[in-house]
Amino acid sequence: MVIDKNKVAVGLSGGVDSTAAAYLLKREGYEVIGITMTVFDEYDENENVVEPSFIKDAKRIAKILNIPHYMVDYKDIFEKRVKKEFVVEYLKGRTPNPCVTCNRIIKYGKLIETAHSFGAYYIATGHYADICYDQDLKRYRLFRGIPERKDQAYNLHSLSQEQLKHILLPLGKFTSKEEVRKIALKIDPLIGKKSDSTGICFVPNEDHISYLKNASEDALKSGNFVDQTGKIIGKHKGIVRYTIGQKRGLGINFNPPRFVVSIDAKKNEILLGDDKDTYSIGLMAKNVNFTLFHELKEEMKVKVKVCQWGWFLPATISRLGDNRVQVLFDQKERAVAPGQAVVFYLEDEVIGGGIIDLVMK
Repeated sequence: MVIDKNKVAVGLSGGVDSTAAAYLLKREGYEVIGITMTVFDEYDENENVVEPSFIKDAKRIAKILNIPHYMVDYKDIFEKRVKKEFVVEYLKGRTPNPCVTCNRIIKYGKLIETAHSFGAYYIATGHYADICYDQDLKRYRLFRGIPERKDQAYNLHSLSQEQLKHILLPLGKFTSKEEVRKIALKIDPLIGKKSDSTGICFVPNEDHISYLKNASEDALKSGNFVDQTGKIIGKHKGIVRYTIGQKRGLGINFNPPRFVVSIDAKKNEILLGDDKDTYSIGLMAKNVNFTLFHELKEEMKVKVKVCQWGWFLPATISRLGDNRVQVLFDQKERAVAPGQAVVFYLEDEVIGGGIIDLVMK
């Protein structure tokens, strides 16, 4: 199969952003094809498998734009690499971000392979981020999207240079979602009026507790709340119900209020303390990937995010070896949760990131 640099496969989800992305690329002169991924089954009230509405929408958009449309089934790899990791991480007392894994393995992994099989050099999605090639560094660089509350570069920090070079992000230059929605409204009013998707795509009704309960009989196994001295002060209803910094929903009315400080999955214990006990001086991250350079050579002042919609935190990063990095905050930070991604920024550029492994008190 000849790979054509003028041919791009758009991940067509039937939503506002991917619709606008496909339209814009076609207008630029690319030969555009639409690829819609199915990554899990959906069911009706009688537990019968049904075709998701987004598939019908994607087919209709492809017809309106007069582009070829293909369906691809990634359910097996999604189950093994994304959904399974999600469950395992929660059972370890961590708070995972499945979007990071999905982007690396599925959206910008398998989808690139599929695009190449159709002769397309590029894939494109409706993510709000930007990728530029630096001739001097001979590297692809990743930048935040302009709309503050739509920026999705955080979830792309783990992509390799080989992946970045095959990605087009036509929405990266837009200043607001409203601009993009106007484009989609002209293409198809029904699509243009769609609300934004939120939550974890494979978790029904954003109820991760029920999902985990169905996935593992150990998910809601009761255990002890303990204080800083190790004294048992109550019973919890399964570690997957709790995350670092949590105050509400503990199931017990503590006076004074208690906060989740740490979770010990091996002991099935949750350490509670005062709010001040939830603060940390830094963290250690694993599975670190850098986009600006191949590896971190020396200490570096950056800003970091420890969750997608969190604050930018001034910090110093230093290399630990084995794709691990130490992050020391300029000021103590509250409720840093193992399992989440920590992402490193220089101004508007994402220079890398990793998974929070250990929190430093």
